[in-house]
Amino acid sequence: MKKQNNENQQLINLIHNEVRNRGVTLRDLAEHLKISYIYMTSITCGARKVTGLSLENQRKLADFVGISMVEFLLLSGVLCEEDFNSAGVA
Repeated sequence: MKKQNNENQQLINLIHNEVRNRGVTLRDLAEHLKISYIYMTSITCGARKVTGLSLENQRKLADFVGISMVEFLLLSGVLCEEDFNSAGVA
């Protein structure tokens, strides 16, 4: 599977770090999310975007890495800091 230019690298790093810290595998995490291991690895190698997951699984993944859903959406590129500025003014 070809690795794409990945804007979600910080989020992917959080996933890998949490997997390592908890002593679980990506296969364990995939089972927890009820997705295939291949789909999980395609996310963590950057071939697929994490936003391709269902909203429920995005929430589970945010909980797994210990961040809020807002942080998850910021790291996944769905939201940006400007989205929180009044009328787009910094």
